[in-house]
Amino acid sequence: MASYDIAITGGTVVDGTGAPGRIADVGIVGDRIAEIAEPGRLGGAAARTIDAEGRYVTPGFVDIHSHLDAQVAWDSQCSSSCWHGVTSVVVGNCGVTFAPVKPTDHELLAKLMESVEDIPATSIMQGLDWNWHTYGEYYAALDAMPKGINVGGMVGHCAVRFYAMGEKSIDRDAHPDADELAVMVRTVDEAMAAGALGFSTSRVLGHRTPDGRPVPGTFAEPD
Repeated sequence: MASYDIAITGGTVVDGTGAPGRIADVGIVGDRIAEIAEPGRLGGAAARTIDAEGRYVTPGFVDIHSHLDAQVAWDSQCSSSCWHGVTSVVVGNCGVTFAPVKPTDHELLAKLMESVEDIPATSIMQGLDWNWHTYGEYYAALDAMPKGINVGGMVGHCAVRFYAMGEKSIDRDAHPDADELAVMVRTVDEAMAAGALGFSTSRVLGHRTPDGRPVPGTFAEPD
């Protein structure tokens, strides 16, 4: 019986600890690295062997700033990120997310993503089911999608602010009243409880709505 399910042999192992890369063999059992040994010194045979000579063997890279929020719905591999060794991505950056959202505002958030990140709104509208309202419901929908890499997300200030304030949120001089601020607090609390990795916002003046105004939250007060 083989000792390992997979052996990756002869590659330059860069283990992420800061140690210099070294030629080594890696033995894998199930979804765990069981052994890293000098070339030819693994403690047993493997059911499958991958020759990695001339290649790097590394932990999966984590891309903490991606905008694959919509693409994950029609491209489970999240290419081209996966082609470069990325095995985990964080979506929901720059304050731009697809939840929380009211049923009347799907296209608005799609067009906002197009304006900020140049991802066609028509593709977003056609590619997403939009079967959510809260961020927690969005996260459940994301979890149900087939994925070739790990995906986690932050809840975005633009969506939160528009959800609470409506069109007023795009006015740079408008500030939330106590009720609107309470709605924002509740929606972010709900998102974090549902598993959001954090809260994202934008102060980038180049991030604009389709009609050229700064995105919601750009000039938000600290409170």
